[in-house]
Amino acid sequence: MWIKLEEKHFKVIAIGIILLSLISSGIFAYYNHPSQQETKKTQDAQADYDLEKLLDEAKALYYQGEYKASIDKYKQILDYEDNKIARKNLASVYETLGEYNLAVEEYEALLEKEEDVESRLDLAIAYYNLDKIGKSKIELEKILNSESEDEFILRDTNYYLSLMSFKEKDYQQAEEYVKVALEYDKFALGYYQLGEINFVQESYSIAIDNYRKALITDGSLKGVNRMIALSYLNLGQDRDAVMYLKRANKENSSDKVIQENLERIKEAHPEYFDDKDLTLPEERKREIPKEVTFKEIEPIESPGRELKIGITEDEEEVYFRVGSDFVIKEGEKIILEGKKSELIKATIRDGKYYLVAGEKEIEFSNSIQVRPKEYAPVLVHNIIYGRGYYWGGIEDRQYRGSLELIPQENGITVVNLVHMEEYLMGVIPSEMSALWPIEALKTQSVAARSYTLANLGKHSDDGYDLCSDVHCAAYRGIAREHPNSNQAVLETAGEVMTYNGKAVNAVYSANSGGYTENSEDVWRFEIGYLRAVSTEKEDSRFPLSPAELKEWLRESPDSYSKAFQYTKESHYRWQRNLSIEYLENSLDIKEIKKIVPTYRGKAGSVKSLLVVGAEEEKEFTYNLRSKFGGLRSNRFWIQPQYRDGKLVSFLFYGGGWGHSVGMDQVAVAAMADDNYQYLDILKHFYTDITIEDRY
Repeated sequence: MWIKLEEKHFKVIAIGIILLSLISSGIFAYYNHPSQQETKKTQDAQADYDLEKLLDEAKALYYQGEYKASIDKYKQILDYEDNKIARKNLASVYETLGEYNLAVEEYEALLEKEEDVESRLDLAIAYYNLDKIGKSKIELEKILNSESEDEFILRDTNYYLSLMSFKEKDYQQAEEYVKVALEYDKFALGYYQLGEINFVQESYSIAIDNYRKALITDGSLKGVNRMIALSYLNLGQDRDAVMYLKRANKENSSDKVIQENLERIKEAHPEYFDDKDLTLPEERKREIPKEVTFKEIEPIESPGRELKIGITEDEEEVYFRVGSDFVIKEGEKIILEGKKSELIKATIRDGKYYLVAGEKEIEFSNSIQVRPKEYAPVLVHNIIYGRGYYWGGIEDRQYRGSLELIPQENGITVVNLVHMEEYLMGVIPSEMSALWPIEALKTQSVAARSYTLANLGKHSDDGYDLCSDVHCAAYRGIAREHPNSNQAVLETAGEVMTYNGKAVNAVYSANSGGYTENSEDVWRFEIGYLRAVSTEKEDSRFPLSPAELKEWLRESPDSYSKAFQYTKESHYRWQRNLSIEYLENSLDIKEIKKIVPTYRGKAGSVKSLLVVGAEEEKEFTYNLRSKFGGLRSNRFWIQPQYRDGKLVSFLFYGGGWGHSVGMDQVAVAAMADDNYQYLDILKHFYTDITIEDRY
């Protein structure tokens, strides 16, 4: 009985062993079959896949100029999933690099999945740069037949259709398209294109009108002066051409056509080059008037500390008057007493300095001070301002306070001794329109007062605290004073922004384009109170991805900076097309192949640019705006432009006017309209500051 039972159990055990063996073999085969191994690996990889993290990493690499690494990140995402955001950004990076064949592949893939009018525009532009004009037209016509109401898309659609019609010599159609584009946006490149169409049809007078409109819209637009000059030459108006020829030669000194015409006209008509309107301000000083009318001014309570503001320097002759009787002192010694409106000259002769008053001539060797006996203006004749700027000039100016004349090695330095609040009365309406809201003017007053205190001694080596030009703050004396700005100064008298107990260096710019920048993303140093902030009316997510940044700079998003009652449209969003010839001459780099940003700030401002030539590479870090054709700001997106397979130019889409650090003046005015108070506005633009009353 026992034996039989044992045999039975043995059979059961044997069957169990066989079953376990089969199961184990199946499991082993399952986990070791090649396809199952891959599946497991994929599952493990997907478990580690973090879309948002990869998108952020790709974006950060793009801002750091690490384009290959950024492309790899976006491709990594696309290996996992057909992600629209990654694909659109990948296409934008390819465009930055001028790799339009690769951009086309991504845009075509996007449009296979769903309709996206912006991607269709980008696809059309990529086709255009690849000289696939027929395909580009098809895509652009689809946009026109769509229900899109985006103005920047319709502007660019019609603009590129105009370029294509122009290339095909269908000038009537080209004109129709660009006029439609200008209905959406009065942009400088549109007027320039219209001028080009007129020029090739030999309608030179009309061309000049449109080229001038382009310059009015954007005074720094390159190539326009050349075309105006050529238009005048074709009209046989050499005299009118001279000024524009000179400007064109200054823009591009390697332009042989311009040089040859300048030489030809100068040889035939040297008198055309004596036109005083073409000379520098210092070459056209005006005659000193025999009589002047002085402004009536009243003293103010608590005017603040006395400042030394440099007016002009290295002058061989200085002419001045006073609105009351006055004394001139060298140290504590009175060396001359004068009458109201008496003309006095200070001059250098044979290395010595003299005061000339009628028949009197008094030598001086140290600084002298001109002090009115009553509260009256002091007047200095022939003040040159804005040296090197197109808006520069020369004028007589009256100032509150007194004058100091400092004999220097190269001439006489003239300094205005003026108290803080008196000084600000002249500064505020020079920096901001006195017709803007009172809360905006009060904001500007506190900012300017803080800036002044933070920068005292900036010109100590020159014998004064601050200069009177844009290097410090524009200061034109009593002539610029206005009751509104005077009210703003007096109602905030003594109020100063501080950070850690010190006056804030309250920098500001005209227009940030919708978002200000961190100080270290534009300049060298991180400053705690100069942080990037939005001027948009809704929350913004910055930094933007490559595709978002491109779209943000091409369109005209709503923000307090977009207040066209206080600024031009071209100050908020602008375009600039710089030819290869211009850039090669300006940058001294032969056969430019590529221009790419190598670092961007939080809000997209470019801190450095790499220019790749046939034989060398150069990275530009400072003064980008001036080096690249007088750009309105450092915030731009660059699109290489090709024609017949050849790189011909770089198109810049930009936003804002100025450095975009600190306060945005246009946004300040618009916020004041929206009932923001000046203290709240200041605390928005300057982070973690305290407002102190210093009087």
